[in-house]
Amino acid sequence: KHRAAAVPANGLWPLAGERRGACRVEGGNTGSFDEVWQIGELACQRKCAASSTCVAIGFVYAGRMTRCELHNALIYSVLPTGQASCRIKPGLSPAGVRVDPLRRRGASLGAPAPPLPLPPPSPRPPPELPPPPPRPPLPPATP
Repeated sequence: KHRAAAVPANGLWPLAGERRGACRVEGGNTGSFDEVWQIGELACQRKCAASSTCVAIGFVYAGRMTRCELHNALIYSVLPTGQASCRIKPGLSPAGVRVDPLRRRGASLGAPAPPLPLPPPSPRPPPELPPPPPRPPLPPATP
C-alpha cells in the first residue's frame, strides 16, 4: 500500500517523462485504472492523492469530454501525445520512467507543467426559425 500524498502547494504534480503523454505500465500497456469523466485535472489529482491505491493519474481530452485515470499500477513509460498527461504521485519513485519511442531512461520529472487547456465550448444551437405563415382558408366545398 502507498501512503496518501498531499497536493503540492504549487498545484499539479510534474509530468512523468518531462512531456505530455499517456501513462504506460511495464510492457507498454495502459494498466489498471479507474475512470472518472468530466472533472478537471487538479480534481483528478486530488482523488489520487486521497486514495491509498492510486500511484499516478492520467488525464485525457477525448473530444469535448475529459477522462481522469486513477492508475493502480506503477508507471514505466509515457506514450507521447498532446491530448494526455501522466503525473506520478509524490513519494513514489519516478526512476526509470521513459518516453516512448525515444527510450530515454531515468528521465527526471522536472517542473510541473501547466494543466491541459479546457476543451472547446459546445457549439451553439442554430437560431430558431420563425413559424411558417398561416395557411389561407380552403374554399367551400361544391356539390
